[in-house]
Amino acid sequence: MNTRILFGTTTVLALGLTACGSGDGEGTDTEHWRDATSVEDGGGMEQLIEDAQAEGTFNAMGLYEDWANYGGLLEAFSEEYGIEINNDTSTGSSQDLINAVINRQGQDNSLDYLDTGVSFAEEAAEDGLLAEYTPETIDDIPEEFVSESGTWINHLGGTIAIGCDTSRVEECPTNFSDLLDEQYSGQVALPSNPTASEGSFMIVHAAAEANGGSFDDIEPGIEFFGELSQMGNLIPVEADAGTIETGETPIVIDWDYLLQPIANDLEADADIELEINLPEDGQVSSFYAASINDDAPHPAVARLFFEFLFSDEGQNILLEGYVSPVRLDAMIEQGTVNEDALAELPSQDGIEAPQPTLEQREANQQLVNEQWDGTVQ
Repeated sequence: MNTRILFGTTTVLALGLTACGSGDGEGTDTEHWRDATSVEDGGGMEQLIEDAQAEGTFNAMGLYEDWANYGGLLEAFSEEYGIEINNDTSTGSSQDLINAVINRQGQDNSLDYLDTGVSFAEEAAEDGLLAEYTPETIDDIPEEFVSESGTWINHLGGTIAIGCDTSRVEECPTNFSDLLDEQYSGQVALPSNPTASEGSFMIVHAAAEANGGSFDDIEPGIEFFGELSQMGNLIPVEADAGTIETGETPIVIDWDYLLQPIANDLEADADIELEINLPEDGQVSSFYAASINDDAPHPAVARLFFEFLFSDEGQNILLEGYVSPVRLDAMIEQGTVNEDALAELPSQDGIEAPQPTLEQREANQQLVNEQWDGTVQ
């Protein structure tokens, strides 16, 4: 029987627990998995499954059910292996996850797995908080998505896109250059301020690419939005599904994986068609980092979840959440991709847009923090 019980902001899934594990890990030695950097190091997949089921519990934080289809991912993992899920959704901030790992050292309620921004994962790795572990499908993952330390791997991401309400905009923009047209006066919005948001920060990178800049020269992106603001096309409203539905923000620049579910909901609930275009003149992608707590209370479960996350099954479940899983190109080539889920993306060509390096992000964030508020009124 499947049960999902909410205790405050912690979701517990206890699905099909099997007799091969006690559910609390008592009397089972799984500590050797802490030193295992691959499933072979720990004794093989059968041993990993057996030890994970003996531990019986997976601790996570901030894996919202409607974010990248994590709800479906956790449920599938729990059902397949008989693992109870403790998922604290009181916060999803990367810093809060890192703080939990630091503050809960040696405690049973610490986290097994982390989903954070790349910069947070790299800082945690430098502080010795993350375990080195390589999943079996690592050969399908381009090296630019894998940390040099082997402690974190990009697992899901997306591309900046332009969403447009076709019922309120006669001719939808498809590129950044189009947004400078006077017909879009008072219609263009960002989801947040790029000084405080990863998404909008990446939008500035894309705008820089579209205006003669680059990831090493982001100022043209800042200047572009300054011009867009000065001419009245960019409005100072944080766009979301509600502002699109009311017509307050007919044109929104955001991640493709965030715009697509909004488009589906608006079409179903309000008969609004949100057209989504990937701008050809300025493209940027950004991927989140998956990692394992070096002090995970359930070291076998943490590594089994990592294997599941990067398997065909796990990656296809993420794809159903409109994100681009990191193994998308390989799965398309191998014929293991969920074609129906792939067809829901704005592009079916796989991962094409580049993403800035950690060094570029750090330098550009400082520049945006210094110049944005004075340039974009």
